Amino acid sequence: MLLSLMVYVITVSLLLALAAWAFERAVRVFAFPTRWIWVGAMAGSVGYTLVAGLRPTAFSRPLGTVVATPLDALLVPLVGSIMRVADASPSGIGLDTLLGAVWVVLTLAVATVLLRAQLRLRSDRSTWTPAELDGRDVLVSEDLGPGVVGWIRSVIVMPRWAFRMPPQERELMLQHEGEHCNAGDTRVAGLALLFLTLLPWNLPLWWQVHRLRLAIEIDCDHRVLHRSADVKRYARLLVEIGARGPAARLSALAFARPIPSIERRILAMTDTRDPRYVRMAGLILLSALLVVVSCEVERPPTGVPEASVVPADPPVVRVEPPTTQGEPAASGVESIEDAIRTLRALDPAGGPIVRGTDQAGDVAPSQAEPQEISPEDRTAIQSGPSLMPMTIRPEIRNRTEVQGALMREYPVTLRDSGIGGTVVLWLYLSDEGVVLDRRLSRSSGQAQLDEAALRVATTLRFTPAVRRTEPVAVWIEVPITFQVR
Repeated sequence: MLLSLMVYVITVSLLLALAAWAFERAVRVFAFPTRWIWVGAMAGSVGYTLVAGLRPTAFSRPLGTVVATPLDALLVPLVGSIMRVADASPSGIGLDTLLGAVWVVLTLAVATVLLRAQLRLRSDRSTWTPAELDGRDVLVSEDLGPGVVGWIRSVIVMPRWAFRMPPQERELMLQHEGEHCNAGDTRVAGLALLFLTLLPWNLPLWWQVHRLRLAIEIDCDHRVLHRSADVKRYARLLVEIGARGPAARLSALAFARPIPSIERRILAMTDTRDPRYVRMAGLILLSALLVVVSCEVERPPTGVPEASVVPADPPVVRVEPPTTQGEPAASGVESIEDAIRTLRALDPAGGPIVRGTDQAGDVAPSQAEPQEISPEDRTAIQSGPSLMPMTIRPEIRNRTEVQGALMREYPVTLRDSGIGGTVVLWLYLSDEGVVLDRRLSRSSGQAQLDEAALRVATTLRFTPAVRRTEPVAVWIEVPITFQVR
């Protein structure tokens, strides 16, 4: 589902942005080139989107495995609530269709803004005249600049009033813009804008781009001041140009940015305090922790079944039919009528028998929702798990609902104590993918978890198993994992 992809990509992007912010503050005192920190955060955000979109199973769990984590407790209800609202809408438009349309509209809107800025810049550039200023080739504009334009071949743009500035201040301006050209900063900024165009709904990515452009300017300031130690003159020049000229186009890098950015740049270049190593170590540790947490984020279930094709007629599951007290063996049933009478004797309500096994291996019947059961299914259930070949395995199609059920059924005492485990269930699925019978295959060692897993199994919905080209009823094994991270 597109919603689950977007929610989890935004979560990862936010965690990476916070990690980059913490690391930037930790190394600021050393004049470390912080733009690469934000480039890494953006690359991680976009890279996760590509992998999660092109390989949906890369961040999901194996078939049938459901894991409860604190993050699931926050995000799964959010995704589920939006899904329920969308399903209840009378418009009949699917949520994926709506989100896809919004994505396309936002991308076109951002692309239109950038294209208009680029066309305006090209129109302005046709009126600029080449000139030489203090031994450097520049383009002279009426009011735009000082700045750098050109994503492939960067060119310095100087406003006409810059020629009347004192030589020392003109030299600082030229050094700053020359550093932008030498470092290829316009290409980095252009790539960031391209990422925004592709993922305009990713709000943390917008903040990353804003911080990247500010980091580019701060890094350039440090390189200029490394050659010229006149910090006061440079700071006054920033303020004067910020108050004098118009804002730069989106596709250009300007010497002076808006006043809040200028204030941050001045604070960064005038911070001469001794490094606080304890604070620095704490920020670096926080940054590393946030990166680890972002790697642990798992994409939520999409709810879209994906068939897994295997060679024809392989042995999928093989167990011996259980022979426990109180359960009649299949060979002891002389007719379908006998089987039905036996089932009704065990289950007076007429519903299917759902068996759970305690740690001693005893079978205990439990009640499930009534289902229409054919005589063939009753016979298969009575016989117990057995070899049932298939060419397409059944897939869970309501993972979000199951995830919510898992969080509800997780025993509070065990969850608060950090106790978890994996329960392996046998499920009998009809040829429509409906769970008609469930029983324990392997216990987790905790009776409460076993019982919770059996309750969770009542919410499972599957796509039908297929043999050759026909849907068939099958026994399958499904692991359900309770885990606190």
